[in-house]
Amino acid sequence: MVIGVRAATPSSDDLAWSGRRHDDDKPGAVRGSSSADLFDAVFHALHDGEQVAVGFGGPLTTRVDEDQRNLDGTGREARAIALLDEAEAAAAGLAGLDRLLGELGKWRPWTAVSTSLPRWRATTSILVWELLPGDNAAEETDPLATDAPADSTVADSGVHGFYELLRTRADRPADVATEPVINLAAAVALRAGLPVDARQLSEPVLTVAATATPDE
Repeated sequence: MVIGVRAATPSSDDLAWSGRRHDDDKPGAVRGSSSADLFDAVFHALHDGEQVAVGFGGPLTTRVDEDQRNLDGTGREARAIALLDEAEAAAAGLAGLDRLLGELGKWRPWTAVSTSLPRWRATTSILVWELLPGDNAAEETDPLATDAPADSTVADSGVHGFYELLRTRADRPADVATEPVINLAAAVALRAGLPVDARQLSEPVLTVAATATPDE
């Protein structure tokens, strides 16, 4: 199942999202408006043996100082979480992600997390990606703003863009950061106690731009 979370708000309970499975070409086949709805959809999909990819609006990769490019060695996890704590105030999309992965850490602590398409294997249960507004939203001042309707096509077209990416890019190597970054999504998974390849802490999160969905 692939899900796009459109709303990026400071509240983890205020989420507008939609998604569909690979064998269902209907946009927004599954929808919700809260973090509880999102967790239920993800939990049941994982319980049924599905892989799940969830895209969140809002930056999930942020720059760090050059000496923090490679978060390795002693204290890597503690430093990554400290950087996450600093970034959370300015990263609205992290609230919903933190709630989702935190709940998975309680109820499915074996759920492996990836933020890179090539790392998303059968043994990896959930892929976290960043939903970017498409060109059709370029004239909007804030295409992920919370005052937009929950049935907006932003999430639907983001899911469509993800499936297009799967079709055209599945075998490419992992993205490599050209500047020092911290992968906030990987740090959230780490803090939630979920299995995550720590090498991803220095890699950018997979980003997918919303694209126009086929006409009904």
